[in-house]
Amino acid sequence: MKLETIKVKLGATRPTARQYESVRADIELEVTLDHHENFDENFSGDWKRIRNKAKVMLLEAMADAEKGVTNG
Repeated sequence: MKLETIKVKLGATRPTARQYESVRADIELEVTLDHHENFDENFSGDWKRIRNKAKVMLLEAMADAEKGVTNG
């Protein structure tokens, strides 16, 4: 099986300081592979890089969402 694109969707919900209020952030990361890349041989290393990038994006989105709630 040959992979051409990978789509990672992540979401998180975190409670805020106010009662009954929470903040939600969702991200979507789509990676398109080069035709010359052989994804099967080094799947573990590539997957770790993709997963870590998605995690950083989610943490940044969550921080922005929390900042909007505390300032708004």
